[in-house]
Amino acid sequence: MSSMTSGNDSLQVDPTFVGQLQRDLEQAFNVLSDRCLYESAKWTAEALIGLDLEDEDASADDADIMQDATVARTQLEYADASDITMFDRMPASERRKYTLAKACFSCREYDRTVMFLDKCNSPKCMFLRLFAKYISGEKKKEERSEVILGPLDGDSTPNKELAIIIGELELYFRSSDLSKHDPFLLYLYGIVLIKHKCEKAAVEPLIRSVKLYPYNWGAWLELLACVSTIDQLPSILAQIPTSHIMAKTFEVVTSQELFQSTDAVFATLSQLEIVFPNFQFLKVQRALLCYHALEYNESEKLFDTVLTVDPHRLDDMDMYSNILYVTEQRAKLAYLAQLASSTDKFRPETCCIIANYYSLKSEHEKAVVYYRRALTLNRNCLGAWTLMGHEYVELKNIRAAIESYRRAIGVNSKDVRAWYGLGQAYEVIEMYYYSFFYYQRAAALKPYDHRMWVALGNCFEKLQRPTEAIKAYKRALSLSEMEVSILQKLSSLHASIGDVASAARYSQLCKEADTQS
Repeated sequence: MSSMTSGNDSLQVDPTFVGQLQRDLEQAFNVLSDRCLYESAKWTAEALIGLDLEDEDASADDADIMQDATVARTQLEYADASDITMFDRMPASERRKYTLAKACFSCREYDRTVMFLDKCNSPKCMFLRLFAKYISGEKKKEERSEVILGPLDGDSTPNKELAIIIGELELYFRSSDLSKHDPFLLYLYGIVLIKHKCEKAAVEPLIRSVKLYPYNWGAWLELLACVSTIDQLPSILAQIPTSHIMAKTFEVVTSQELFQSTDAVFATLSQLEIVFPNFQFLKVQRALLCYHALEYNESEKLFDTVLTVDPHRLDDMDMYSNILYVTEQRAKLAYLAQLASSTDKFRPETCCIIANYYSLKSEHEKAVVYYRRALTLNRNCLGAWTLMGHEYVELKNIRAAIESYRRAIGVNSKDVRAWYGLGQAYEVIEMYYYSFFYYQRAAALKPYDHRMWVALGNCFEKLQRPTEAIKAYKRALSLSEMEVSILQKLSSLHASIGDVASAARYSQLCKEADTQS
């Protein structure tokens, strides 16, 4: 069924589509909550609130948005998912055990959850038991770890339950019909494979999971973790129903994570915002796309709007604090830190916001303390690892900075800031070949950011490779306005290789740019 009707190049939401989508999201919330997938359930509930369900009460501004939205014509289908209730069936004895096990899981008593479901064989019981076993293993892994950046921190302390979980799941998949595989067991299989550093193997079960039950946002996030470059995205989208509204959301978030602030991405996001005009998650995605495109003022405005509607939302607010840090808005950053602290001082995002505030005040030791606190709360807090590396660079502790950046890449190999930070750190200690390698990785992830090419050009200069340096600076110049510093570099480099005419031309352009500025 078509979700939208179009005419005269304007786009309107089909009320039938919205009604069905509402019912699907309500069912999804119950299904996800019943399996203790609380983060995915929360995302689904926020999406439900974000739907435009009160047309008669819509403001004039909302009506204008609905009429004037001019985007590519596409169908955003709601689910044609498998009957998820077939996996809910279990004997009465198992149902009673599941009720108790679910209560234990909610109280974070994971080992008790495993014990009560030990003899239960239904897919739903099997999922909760193995999911609890996985989380218990992660918890014990963190307890075995020493201090942040200590010798037992990181991958040297593996989750000892992974091999057991993988073995049980593989036995289940081999012994059951392919068409009857539980989408949540496929999802869990993808999680443990990723933790086992088998990202390529995890793609297939995760794709099967989202095709069977698309409303589990957690499965889409795990699939996102398997995408390291934008070139991988088309092959994944080719295997799923890309017209589905969840697939479109996945496409936008993946593009945002890979720094693709293109017109096509914004067009897809606009389609989603017509269906979900009040979904704060989508507003944050737009803000992050603007942030990656270095449009800090627009991104700040969007984050301000989100905070006005939902002042206690902490998700992604550490990214907002990065914008306030870059634009040096100390008073506003102090307010954000106070607001986050009053909401929940033990959230990693809160610690990162406070750390950014201290960093802006040049109190780098205090900033490191709060980044370490964030990592104590969550060892996979990507921003904390990267930004702590920046602080160590400021403190001239290059060894600790390099280790922080390496941990950030271990958490997420798509983090361009960590690759760039490694390049800077090795440049400081004059290890230019290492620096070149990391700058190259950063430029590959964010090829339309002129700063990456300036860094590469500077590195080529240090390596006495003027021809490659000229190419890098020319690429940087094509991606930015006529920056005087780049023009000066090009003039001096052309002079060094005896190209006097080009040197004179760039020198003249430099004078003109200097005069205009």
